[in-house]
Amino acid sequence: GKSVQLPLAIMLSEDTFELTETLLKANSYFGMLESQVTLLKQEKVPCLGDNDARLSPDPDDPYRLLTKPHGHGDVHFLLHSTGTLERWQGAGVRWVYFFQDTNAPCFKVLPACLAVSKKLAMEVNSVCVARRAGESIGGIMQLDKGDASMTVNVEYNQIDALLKATVEPKGDVDGPDGYSPWPGSINQLLFALAPYAAKLKQTGGGMPEFVNPKYTDGTKSAFKSPTRLECMMQDYPKSLGPEAVVGFSSVSDAVSFSPVKTNLTDARTKPKGMPTYSAASGEADIYLSNCEMLTAAGV
Repeated sequence: GKSVQLPLAIMLSEDTFELTETLLKANSYFGMLESQVTLLKQEKVPCLGDNDARLSPDPDDPYRLLTKPHGHGDVHFLLHSTGTLERWQGAGVRWVYFFQDTNAPCFKVLPACLAVSKKLAMEVNSVCVARRAGESIGGIMQLDKGDASMTVNVEYNQIDALLKATVEPKGDVDGPDGYSPWPGSINQLLFALAPYAAKLKQTGGGMPEFVNPKYTDGTKSAFKSPTRLECMMQDYPKSLGPEAVVGFSSVSDAVSFSPVKTNLTDARTKPKGMPTYSAASGEADIYLSNCEMLTAAGV
């Protein structure tokens, strides 16, 4: 029954740090106390311009390299290295919820997923939705090799090749219900804080790196724009041992998932039936999400 103030950490880049800090202060932290909010700034890394990994010059200054943020996987390193997790743990925080600001309805399923995590003593609980084959979201899979096994996210651009090389000759295809057998990970992650903080003391929070260039066409010979080495926060379970309880909670995408990450021009080219994840769909889906919640409440 006591009053609780929930802490919030926001990971930002050099490009957005000062702007976000100014916005928060100008709006009195939107009702939160300044002490509740922690701003974490990640470093940027040099960009690569082509398949030969040539470094890209800054178009505004040929004597500088073009740089971009290193990916949201840096959040683990930053939470550890800044002492944020230690402060939260000292304040009695027991769970950490990761979400991305492009997905407005991300909090609606948090209470239910928190109950699942507590009941099953999960260290890591990935919030998932039903995924269509070919959809641009990763899939949660159990990967086995010999006696070793781990439950992790597999990126959408790797799923088809992985399945063809292992258990499904047809690759990434839908099942009889019209959805992939593997749930889609939406980058809403719920961690038990104590084992998470202990693991980061061992590892420092570094995540595996990769490149994911966007190509101009199917020949994959030219990038739409320079790419860079990046890392993903959902790769954290790869650092855990077999004793860790790692799982997922499947929820309705109509209630909890409608990110805004595609411009309207590209959204119009999406195959029919595929979500566009654009500003237009994001606004419409907020109304749909509210209707789903009211229906569930019997209204």
